[in-house]
Amino acid sequence: MLEPIRPEIERVERLLHETLASVEEPLGPTLDRLLDGGKRLRSALVVLTGQVFGASGAPFHSLAAALDMLHAATLIHDDVMDVSPLRRGCETLHTVWPARAAVLAGDYLLGQATALIADLEHPRICKAFATVLRTMCAGEIRQMLVIRGRHRCREEYYRSSEAKTASLFAATTEMAGVLARAGGPEIAALHRFGREFGLAFQIVDDVLDLTGDEAQLGKPAGSDLRQGLLTLPILCYLERAEGDNPVNAVLSGQQEEEHVRAAIEVVRSSGAIEVALEEARGHVRQSQGALATLPDNAARHTLCALAGYVVERRQ
Repeated sequence: MLEPIRPEIERVERLLHETLASVEEPLGPTLDRLLDGGKRLRSALVVLTGQVFGASGAPFHSLAAALDMLHAATLIHDDVMDVSPLRRGCETLHTVWPARAAVLAGDYLLGQATALIADLEHPRICKAFATVLRTMCAGEIRQMLVIRGRHRCREEYYRSSEAKTASLFAATTEMAGVLARAGGPEIAALHRFGREFGLAFQIVDDVLDLTGDEAQLGKPAGSDLRQGLLTLPILCYLERAEGDNPVNAVLSGQQEEEHVRAAIEVVRSSGAIEVALEEARGHVRQSQGALATLPDNAARHTLCALAGYVVERRQ
């Protein structure tokens, strides 16, 4: 699907490595390794959005690299806060460095990303970048201090998913549209596309946490449940469950492996996974519909196909 833009993605890769090449050890080489292996989904969205409007080149590579750095920084911080031992099948940074150093490494990436954004010399993009950073941090704080393990409704789930995940996808396509000099209605459509894309992506992430195995996920299955996070498939199950059940047992503190496995199994066999996936498909359809007013070309069709891929992916 992304083969036609492979040269553009490779330029983003080179920029990422070049940006970190001058950073002294051990920070530079470590961050360089951490940026390897991602799907470059945000980079693809930036490149494709530019191409929808016939725009490309170095500014789009810089924007894509900045967003990948921002995403990598949030993963480092997430792993520290969640005490996650693995990410993409590898040891997380805080397990090999002191946790305080890992936090600072994430902060360093945020600084590098901000520098790339500043070099674009576009106030609206700078403001959008700052806004999404604030939104993501506020969403994470709210989840940690207010709602973890407490909310039992989809409204709270979506509020959290929008802040932590969908906001970055919405900002990605919006900023790329601004850089491509799209009109106001087109930028609004791109924002809607990114938001719906991001919500679908998060739902599927939550499903995979329950249906994948450690080899696929690069981390233990049921990680969200172990942390007391009520994701959409869990909520779909609880809406149907009656009385005491294995999921409530885990949420009440029974974290032994057999209890977690039992909870995962009852969710898998309850039909909740299919309900959540159908909800994700609805967001995909919304995201694809948002593109209808944009120029009809190969790049727009690839964006539509990429949205469809979100619910078919396995990791």
